[in-house]
Amino acid sequence: MPSPVELSDGDLVLRPWRDDDPATIGYTPRDPEISVYLGAPLSGAFPPPDPDAPWFAIVENGDPVGRIWFAGWKRPFEVGYYLRPDARGRGLATRSLDIVCTWMAEQGEETIELCTHPDNERSQRVAERAGFRRAGEVEQYARFKDGTTRALRYVWP
Repeated sequence: MPSPVELSDGDLVLRPWRDDDPATIGYTPRDPEISVYLGAPLSGAFPPPDPDAPWFAIVENGDPVGRIWFAGWKRPFEVGYYLRPDARGRGLATRSLDIVCTWMAEQGEETIELCTHPDNERSQRVAERAGFRRAGEVEQYARFKDGTTRALRYVWP
């Protein structure tokens, strides 16, 4: 996979993630509103960075508003994303998924996975609008804050 590039559909840009993006966005996966839906590895340890799994900042009209990334060392690739609260409800996550999945397909990826906490209905709707289809459950996916380890699995295309 080539190194990350800048991707766009007009006013929405996905550019390579930078170390200063969490401070610029002002919202991270540790924030209480979304952290309930982002699980920790069951092993307790995050894998080392995967050079083939790109991370992008979601940028609307020059303003970084979120992140979309591919989980390291998983094949098929698994995508994840978040937006800060004021960027939600405008289709940015759906558009970002469409942009990045189309690009990954152009790079030769045939399937992309997305897993979500069973109660995260907003993310499930985003996945479906972006062309993902429900493909079952993963019983031992991650350790979520509410004690759940199960996730719903979606695949694209």
